[in-house]
Amino acid sequence: MLSSLVAKVMALSRSVEILPSPGASAGLAFLREPLSSDETQIAEVATCTRAELFCHRHQTDQLMVLRGGIDLIVLQNRRLRRITLREDEPTWVRIPPGVPHGAINRGTAPAIVVNAVLRHRPSDQRDYQSRPVPAALAAAWAQLHGDLGELDWG
Repeated sequence: MLSSLVAKVMALSRSVEILPSPGASAGLAFLREPLSSDETQIAEVATCTRAELFCHRHQTDQLMVLRGGIDLIVLQNRRLRRITLREDEPTWVRIPPGVPHGAINRGTAPAIVVNAVLRHRPSDQRDYQSRPVPAALAAAWAQLHGDLGELDWG
């Protein structure tokens, strides 16, 4: 019941949120508090600098890097924003439906990311097909990364 209420409230929000990840030591382990979700996905983000975006129509992504690091790029209010996520700074980023976003892993090994997904309606396969960054945003994307030559616009 609470998860469905949170999902409805999130469906109304179009702002990306950055949330702390509190936790507590338990012997040799450090346990983090989970977020409410409808499903949990573990993703491996390959080393890549391809300029591409995803946009989910009916889900809220709640992302945290478990291993490695990524630059999360979100398009909000017609501006690109970079949010750096690293394993040594555990932080959740909540991306509501309709907000285009992508990840770039500049590391030498794949990054491992957990996604505590909130479903607002059944998923659409088109939500998981990457789309190129629009040409109108190419300069802004390059500015975020400081080096246009590093990115693959293909």
